Amino acid sequence: MVAIDAIKDDSEIIFISGLNLHKCPEVVQIAIATDEANGPTPVIVAFDAALENRLGIVPYFDMKDSEGFTKIKAALADHRGVAPKTTGLKKRPQPESWTSRGRTIQATYVTSTETEVTLRLSGGNQATMPIAKLSKDSQERVAELAAE
Repeated sequence: MVAIDAIKDDSEIIFISGLNLHKCPEVVQIAIATDEANGPTPVIVAFDAALENRLGIVPYFDMKDSEGFTKIKAALADHRGVAPKTTGLKKRPQPESWTSRGRTIQATYVTSTETEVTLRLSGGNQATMPIAKLSKDSQERVAELAAE
């Protein structure tokens, strides 16, 4: 269970089996009842150390997938304020300045097509906009990121 050991440093990892769900804190029982849990137990749920914020869930079916822990590792890295450890993978994109119609925002590039760009805003929401509405510098940055 190397994957579990890698994510349990400063968070509570709660492993659920059908035998102990009733013994878990109510916040954990609620998390297991969500659609995100997506199937039977066992399910892994990660919370911050105070059990106030759910950081992620690894449903049973995702535990079998080599990428099943990717989202929860990224959520824990965000919670800890560090970039996730990668092994030969691309660096996680960082927020940068984007200008449109004289207004500048901080957002992270997600993806783009020939005509549109999708950015992740600071609150986590994504916004898609026409590339043509961006400043020349921002349009050039989209082209650079799309080429990577």
